[in-house]
Amino acid sequence: MSFSHDERRRLADLLLAKGPDAPTLCEGWLTRDLAAHLWIRENRPDAAAGMFVSSVEGHLSATMTQVKERPYGELVHDWAEGPGKFSPVRLIDRWLNLAEHFVHHEDVRRGQWMIDGTLPQARSLSEEENATLAKAVVAISKMLLRHSEHPVQIRIPGRVTFDLHPKSADRGSAVTVTGEPGEVLLWLFGRDATHVTMSPEGAPDPRKVQP
Repeated sequence: MSFSHDERRRLADLLLAKGPDAPTLCEGWLTRDLAAHLWIRENRPDAAAGMFVSSVEGHLSATMTQVKERPYGELVHDWAEGPGKFSPVRLIDRWLNLAEHFVHHEDVRRGQWMIDGTLPQARSLSEEENATLAKAVVAISKMLLRHSEHPVQIRIPGRVTFDLHPKSADRGSAVTVTGEPGEVLLWLFGRDATHVTMSPEGAPDPRKVQP
């Protein structure tokens, strides 16, 4: 089985354990909202297009409202079964959903941070899992930091160090981001409840466009 498959199972178990009204790191979303998002993303491409195309946002919103009316446990179990037998997503699940499942798993694990700032310890992951996440960081970082106004150096101790020089980067020296693979991946996806460090001290966040 793939890491994506394992994370799907872990996330489903956690969603069920937390119930429908637990906080997540997705601002404004409870676990019920996240479960609906996950299901729509794989089962309603007509509505999922609204995540990227503004003209379909209304359809996505209406579909979210409808899906959230389903019994929560049924919705989570349905999503946990994975893409349908004839869904094209099934063929690329291990690549398409690797980061998606990991990030949303941590969105639920760390949701309390949105309430009171409590940040749990990072999960203990196997060597193989960390290696998989490190590859994801390398593969996706250039795209996620493409609007940075500063050069960025990503450091995953004992694994990889690399520099990014987005075309928009015209403001001074590099910002160095250091952390374990999963923590850096979460940071790249805009999460602040992470165990990463940025240097030098007081460096601007390269994920945000500065005024």
